[in-house]
Amino acid sequence: MEQLPIVRPGERVVARSDGKGGLILGVEKIKGREFAASAGCSGYVLDARLLMDVLGSLKMPGSWFQVWCKLVALQNANRADDQVRVAARGFVKTSQRDLQVRCDLSAASVNEASQFFAHIGWMRTAKRGILQLNPWLTVAGTSGEQEKWQALWNAAPGPACIIPHPNYPAEWREARAAEKKAIEAARRQEKVVTLRRRRPAAKASA
Repeated sequence: MEQLPIVRPGERVVARSDGKGGLILGVEKIKGREFAASAGCSGYVLDARLLMDVLGSLKMPGSWFQVWCKLVALQNANRADDQVRVAARGFVKTSQRDLQVRCDLSAASVNEASQFFAHIGWMRTAKRGILQLNPWLTVAGTSGEQEKWQALWNAAPGPACIIPHPNYPAEWREARAAEKKAIEAARRQEKVVTLRRRRPAAKASA
């Protein structure tokens, strides 16, 4: 067995394809919270521990966490899979129905989770059935590929990224509920105009 790389504080292990179906392990420095500060930076800017810390602190339904994990898992950038890839590298091909099956969740749960992660700028719809996860939050390729995907996100333009505080999911739900109530109240206040029925034309007498 080959010796595993030594990981020092401020570093992380990265895995890259060797082009033959195997993986090459390496070590690189972590740039930390840079992804949260600006969308102008490029290359590797993910701190996986920071992202997991954020996810671990969010008081959100478990179904949302399931959906996010499945989305990240579907973002496979292994070059060995190029022949069977269903979406371009750095993108995810899926649908609400597909996520329902993969997560064993209801349509409402998957839809709410998808809307939340799109709202906080962790993913966007590139086109029908194709999603792009925020390239500052997920690593799915080389540094050069990361720069390419970051440029695509900015050109879209992708939604602004938010690193939410623990209670933000509940606040977002409350805001959505209040918005729905306001829309419903406005709809009820609309005047309903009753149309008069036309009287049938009298038949001419013989």
